[in-house]
Amino acid sequence: MSGTAAGLGLKRPVGRALIVGGAPARSQPLAAMQALGFECAEIDDPYAAAAELFRRPLVYRALVLSLTSFYREELPIIATLKRRLAHVEVWLAQIDARQAALAEAVRLGADGLLGEDGLLHRIQGAAAPAAPTPANVPSPAALPEPALPSQNDGEPILSADELRALLEEQPSLPPEASA
Repeated sequence: MSGTAAGLGLKRPVGRALIVGGAPARSQPLAAMQALGFECAEIDDPYAAAAELFRRPLVYRALVLSLTSFYREELPIIATLKRRLAHVEVWLAQIDARQAALAEAVRLGADGLLGEDGLLHRIQGAAAPAAPTPANVPSPAALPEPALPSQNDGEPILSADELRALLEEQPSLPPEASA
């Protein structure tokens, strides 16, 4: 259907998206999400965005975070939002030169990337954030090879090499203190 009511030719929005980032960083994600059929609202501050989402929990279906506008210390907000508002998908935009922040955001539960091509690229297995323990951090060699998408699949995914690169860039965890 992709934004059009079946058989009637009516244009309906896919849902509402909240675009978070500084004003210059919001223009590309805003245009891309609108082109995908989302109604969009914009906000500068991630904490104000969280407040808006918690105040009106059923209004938004997607949250787009511009990584160029985030401090790494602000990224845990992703896990909080995913835990409390599981229906809201978290998409990351403007990831250039932000590989460590990208890896952290994915670990915290981000659903995927809003690419420069204007498409949403879901990251396999990103739906459930895991607690950061050494036991659940797989080595890149232990990961299964993802199936390659077919031409008509419509849901782009990361290649096995891209996924391995993301996992290798995860920050090392401190050794467990013995009790």
